[in-house]
Amino acid sequence: MTGTIRWNMVMGACGFVFTTLVSISSNLWSTSLIRGLIAGAIWFLLGFLLRYAAGILKAPGREEPQDQAAYNASSSGHNVDMSTPDETDTLKDLLRNTPTENEPKAVSHEEQEIKFEPLTPPKFVSKLPQDGEQLAQAVRHMAKE
Repeated sequence: MTGTIRWNMVMGACGFVFTTLVSISSNLWSTSLIRGLIAGAIWFLLGFLLRYAAGILKAPGREEPQDQAAYNASSSGHNVDMSTPDETDTLKDLLRNTPTENEPKAVSHEEQEIKFEPLTPPKFVSKLPQDGEQLAQAVRHMAKE
């Protein structure tokens, strides 16, 4: 575990103070203190968990070297220095847009012979009865409901 028990006590005290201050506005002072003590105990125990996780992340099996030569020897191969190749010539060729022999020749708009055909949507047909008597019966029927 990393650190000392003081970290647990500080976390427990912060949990106690925060919970008590939040709880005192809507509860009795005794209820707020009890809830604060419970929260402080929980935060105290969470401190152990956080200290244990910090100890694992620190990797205690691997000690830090004391001198620079040992540090350079142990850290070789950990860093990769990558750089991108200079591609300015390729970019300039793309910007010039000069077609090469492998690319097909662009066809002009006039050579494509595009025929314009407007859309012909179907017409909306009403399903209303054509007879006046049927229309009157439909209105009477809907008025009764």
